[in-house]
Amino acid sequence: KSMLNQETGVLCAPTAFGKTVIAAALIARRKTSTLILVHRTEHLRQWNEKLTTFLKLPENVLGLLGGGKRKLTGEIDITLMQSLSRRKDLPELLSKYGQIIVDECHHVSAFSFETIVKQAKAKFVVGLTATPVRRDGHHPIIFMQCGPIQHNIQHSQTTPVYLEVRLGALQAPAISPDSGIQDIFRALIKDAHRNMRIARDILTAYQEKRKILVLTERTEHLELLRKALGNEIEHCFVLHGRLPKKQRTKILAKLAELKDSSPRVLLATGRLIGEGFDYPPLDTLVLAMPISWKGTLRQYAGRLHREHVEKQDVRIYDYVEPEQPQLARMWEKRRRGYRAMGYLIKSTGTIEVLGREAEW
Repeated sequence: KSMLNQETGVLCAPTAFGKTVIAAALIARRKTSTLILVHRTEHLRQWNEKLTTFLKLPENVLGLLGGGKRKLTGEIDITLMQSLSRRKDLPELLSKYGQIIVDECHHVSAFSFETIVKQAKAKFVVGLTATPVRRDGHHPIIFMQCGPIQHNIQHSQTTPVYLEVRLGALQAPAISPDSGIQDIFRALIKDAHRNMRIARDILTAYQEKRKILVLTERTEHLELLRKALGNEIEHCFVLHGRLPKKQRTKILAKLAELKDSSPRVLLATGRLIGEGFDYPPLDTLVLAMPISWKGTLRQYAGRLHREHVEKQDVRIYDYVEPEQPQLARMWEKRRRGYRAMGYLIKSTGTIEVLGREAEW
């Protein structure tokens, strides 16, 4: 109701809350021509599927632009922002719509996205996001173009009740005190002992029949972790942006074919999976590389929060090198983020040193 009663505004809600369902309800209630802006082809497909499911639309009402699709209807259209921004008739096209819905509206600060929204003359403008604060500080542009936050939901009712972080403390590899953060990340990736510890946790979770997502930011790290896992995992998949689209589609199809009860491991880059990836069976996240920004943490954790019949709880494996100042500070930011999301943090209370453990 709070969104329906306002002409403009942002709905801020966590992953799995059902922002698309709310958008579908707004479309149905307002009964005006609607343009939905998305920034990734995968989101285009997801919106098409969900609106087709939620709204009983006659044929030829729903149009698509982007991802090889070029047919717009002027009634309800889903468009890839990059494709739309290249249209020479953009002002004329935008004038046809009475409502603009901006998916993941924190991207509106990017120049091409802002240009589109700025030219829109629609009476209703709705922004949808889980992370209204941008790391670069440009989030005021979101509210300039989409309006203020009209409704802010911290926790989804579909999120499992028991949320747990299992924290492993590790000895940092030998790193020069004046090393930059990218040098530190490279050292972590190549740390065989660290990778084996992560692989051990993955194997333990797999043996507990869990559905595991392992995230890192480097493709080379995925291969090292896959190697560390050996041949003990039957259902193990690697997914990253360098794979051809057809190969990624095949991997996702294989994941979808698995029985609900089957354990599985998906090794992936955060850039590919972090936003818009919809795979409800996941109940375990392994953060193989440290992050610090709360928005990224919320997006990653959100991959686990979708409702699924087999899901009883949610677990995150995290790792901290407390003796390395930069990594310790990053952990402190994640710790606060976990607390804000309602996670219980369980620590081993020890630093693992080359297979041994020391108190910390």
